[in-house]
Amino acid sequence: MTSETRGPRRVAWGGQGQPEDPRSRIIEAAIRTLTTYGLEHTSLTVIAREAQVSRQTVYKYFSTKEEIVEIALERAVTDAGDRLVALARTAGTAEEFVVELCLSVVREFTANPAISPMITVLEQPAARRRLLDTDALALARGYLEPVLGYRPDLTGDLKEMTETFLRFVISLMTFEGPSGSSDDSLRAYLTKVLVPAMGLHRQLE
Repeated sequence: MTSETRGPRRVAWGGQGQPEDPRSRIIEAAIRTLTTYGLEHTSLTVIAREAQVSRQTVYKYFSTKEEIVEIALERAVTDAGDRLVALARTAGTAEEFVVELCLSVVREFTANPAISPMITVLEQPAARRRLLDTDALALARGYLEPVLGYRPDLTGDLKEMTETFLRFVISLMTFEGPSGSSDDSLRAYLTKVLVPAMGLHRQLE
């Protein structure tokens, strides 16, 4: 993970128009370019044109296209994660929260054109390992903390629960199966398998 993954990450401007910081403009332009053209047709030239800066300005902040794409993907993932957690928090139980969050993450990350290029990257073992490193786990743990609002007795288990959740997400995004053929079937599968794997089947103490 790059330094972009550490700590809360929010855009520095109010979300209207172009950000003033050239680096932020380039990152936002990369997200839009990925959404419009996909990873294969995203280039430094296209990103520079979308950001309304020169290629020299792009190189001032980034060494390669891959560096920009990585940061852009992480920014898009973080923004989507915040939104999906907010939706999942309408669940009535901890079990429903993790099932709906996992379902939403898998569907969003495979369908969102700004994020879906990450799926191809996850075919590489090194990339999958990075999603389970210390920084990635810390970020994901923040998304799962609402579980403790339903089940405060599981506070000491949050680290292990987070790793289990991420392993399920990675598997579901990289390997297709009959359980993921529809939202209802995937929801039933997650309720049957993910919920007990995370220890949520235990009675509230």
